Amino acid sequence: MQDLDFSPEQHKTWAELYRRQVPRVRQHASVHYLSGFDRLELPADRIPTLDELNARITPASGWQVVRTDVRYTDSDEWYRYFDRHEFLITNYMRSWEELDWTPEPDMFHDIFGHLPFWMNRYYAELQEMFAPAYLASASDEEKENIKRLAWYSTEFGMIREDGVMKVFGTGLMSGGEEFMRAAEGKMEYQDFTIENVIGHDKVLYEQHQNLYVIDSIEQLRRELARYFDPILQRAATK
Repeated sequence: MQDLDFSPEQHKTWAELYRRQVPRVRQHASVHYLSGFDRLELPADRIPTLDELNARITPASGWQVVRTDVRYTDSDEWYRYFDRHEFLITNYMRSWEELDWTPEPDMFHDIFGHLPFWMNRYYAELQEMFAPAYLASASDEEKENIKRLAWYSTEFGMIREDGVMKVFGTGLMSGGEEFMRAAEGKMEYQDFTIENVIGHDKVLYEQHQNLYVIDSIEQLRRELARYFDPILQRAATK
């Protein structure tokens, strides 16, 4: 499939965002992100092609990257893609005036923020927990809770590594001011538990003030299973 042609302005935006963000993630990002970032080898001066991305990601994790014109994909459709091990990246790029923060996920967020993690098969296995539970949910409430659990862990979560709090969430990873506030301890932090998260609505159009912290990917996996397993067991008995 032929990839898109991006404008010089879009490549310029990518290059400036990359220049700004790499020193930040080198200092404050989770080792799980950085190990994937080094192996993904994103270009510093231009938007990478789908062929470049999939040539590395598919052999590493078994997933495929797919472009979409949609900025906010409907959750039901999103998790159907997830169920096929396909990760959507938008064609939209933030404007030059939104370099530090954009309220809508753009391709820099999707590629720079998310895709380094997909170089790790164990991270893909963590993400593969979400779609079966979401698609088996019996109510909108269960679906919303699953979306909250994703939002406050893999999208906007923190992680403790060797006693130091590091940035883990992909939404933070591609941000400027919000990333630094999270990394420097300038927000309110709580332990990531089912009970703490499911009552907390997602923050969409402003920067976060409250974040949740996991102890490890294995701890996150166990916590998610507490909510997902009953849904899956119920669906299996129908």
